[in-house]
Amino acid sequence: MLDIVIVGAGIAGLSAATSLRRAGHTVRIYEKSSLNREIGAALTVPPNAYRFLRAWGLDPVRWHWVRSRRSDRLDPFTMEPVLQVSHEGTMTSVAGLPMWHAHRVDLHNALKWMATREDGPGVPAVIYLKSAVKDY
Repeated sequence: MLDIVIVGAGIAGLSAATSLRRAGHTVRIYEKSSLNREIGAALTVPPNAYRFLRAWGLDPVRWHWVRSRRSDRLDPFTMEPVLQVSHEGTMTSVAGLPMWHAHRVDLHNALKWMATREDGPGVPAVIYLKSAVKDY
């Protein structure tokens, strides 16, 4: 197996680390921040992304996600609905899985847990904080 280095412990880096550790690779993540000031807004987790997260063992309720009941686009001036993008029944029937809403920090914490937990598949990823990569 490979010894993998990932630069950045954001959503993409932690997702890659989770997938790579599950494939049996050793993963080291270098993150320039200390990860103690995570902020962000809500994210939509569509069924195609949730399919992977669920396969990796993520429980959306444990991480305080909210199941989407419907999604509308509003006119920004009147706040009137102009388009119904989806609702719970059609999303599940078309995609086979629900759509979720998560706070960015909750998603980040869940991904960090999946990448580094001791009881997960493969060797846990190691995150090196305050470790900026200047060159390679």
